[in-house]
Amino acid sequence: MTKKEKNTESSSGYKRTLSNAHIQLIALGGTIGTGLFLGVGDSIHLAGPSVILIYIIVGLFLFLLMRALGELIMSDLSKHTYIDFIEKYLGKNIGFITGYLYWISWISLGMAETTALGIYFQYWFPSLKPWIPGLITIVALLLINLISARVFGNLEFSFAIIKIVTIIAFVVLIAYLLLTGGKTSFGPISFANLEDHGGFFSRGTHGFLQGFQMVIFSFIGVELIGLTAAEAQNPRVTLKNAINQLPIRIILFYVLAILAILLVIPWSKVATDSSPFVQALGATGIRNASSIINFVVISAAISSTNSFLYSAGRLLFSVTYNEKGKWNETFGHLSRRQLPQNALILSAVLMGLSPILTLIIGDRAFTFISATSTSMFLIIWCLMVLTHIAYRRRTPESELNDFKMPGYPFLDYFILLFFISMIILLLVLPSHRISMIAAMITFLILYLITKIWDKENNVE
Repeated sequence: MTKKEKNTESSSGYKRTLSNAHIQLIALGGTIGTGLFLGVGDSIHLAGPSVILIYIIVGLFLFLLMRALGELIMSDLSKHTYIDFIEKYLGKNIGFITGYLYWISWISLGMAETTALGIYFQYWFPSLKPWIPGLITIVALLLINLISARVFGNLEFSFAIIKIVTIIAFVVLIAYLLLTGGKTSFGPISFANLEDHGGFFSRGTHGFLQGFQMVIFSFIGVELIGLTAAEAQNPRVTLKNAINQLPIRIILFYVLAILAILLVIPWSKVATDSSPFVQALGATGIRNASSIINFVVISAAISSTNSFLYSAGRLLFSVTYNEKGKWNETFGHLSRRQLPQNALILSAVLMGLSPILTLIIGDRAFTFISATSTSMFLIIWCLMVLTHIAYRRRTPESELNDFKMPGYPFLDYFILLFFISMIILLLVLPSHRISMIAAMITFLILYLITKIWDKENNVE
């Protein structure tokens, strides 16, 4: 371990206050959010039981992406975010574009989570205005994030434990009922539910392909562990462990959880306007089970919003750090607590605008926001893979770290091909075309801004 890693303060000015336990739980919590607890209903409705296969496919590609990103992170632990690597290997302009697109993506994710919170609270309070819970949550989380990264870590630690214990308990309960011949209001808990009502691919090829968008959205946040590198106490060890354990998390927290839902509820009867977890537990007849799981679902949404606010603040700080101009000077410095205070505040304010979208779009707000986030992240992930390829090409074999991406360069191109095919798929599907086009237009606008900026600087 180098002196740089031992210091309590990273080269970016952040304090290294996140422990091994924090990183591990943030890694787990980052993969369990509204995409799983709420969005899975949409995925099941579109793809039927074959949604399980979609989760395995997407999970595999994102594990490979994280291995590539892990190698990048380990090559220089002083970097703030992935954007610093993109700037170094793909150029400053591409770094600028990706940085702001990434920031906007985290903002849109926070908006999706706060929109979902309104849906969850209406389970208990049907007449409650859906924007109220989200707005209160944003304000509370902002105050927490302005205290210290360690307070964020402790809060995320607690939320992650709640989510993890709940999903494990849910899977174990359904497994017990399956083995003991338990029944629910939908009938016997049985593997027959996977074959009845049209079979495993009951929605055909079209339905199978439609299911990818929400599944990809479910995994967004998995790369959050890389953003904690600047504040991790022992990043070289903890980040490796967190990335390598990703396949286990995918199997346990996605595949088994969704399988458990489908054993209880025939896929055609899974709710799309509420959490299928609440629906499944309510069907077991266990007293107050649905209320308990609804509380957990709410905590998961708050947890994800917390993570997205944390990420958005640090991304805005990263793209404005050491840059000239009033905007950059405002958001590119740390407070006395060594936190990106102004960047966090602006990010929170923008996330708090989600009620406006709800008023304009209505009940489809969550679906639209999630699809837009997915579209933006697909573009960003493509650029991240290209960054890793550029890094490997420019780095001599003797200078590579010991956490190398397996199967380079073939697996890099395989991942890139998958993400590009998903972009094409979203452009082809009418229900997601507008969101994908919106992401591309955003990328184009940011590109034009960089060109105008370069032209003005050259004139000066």
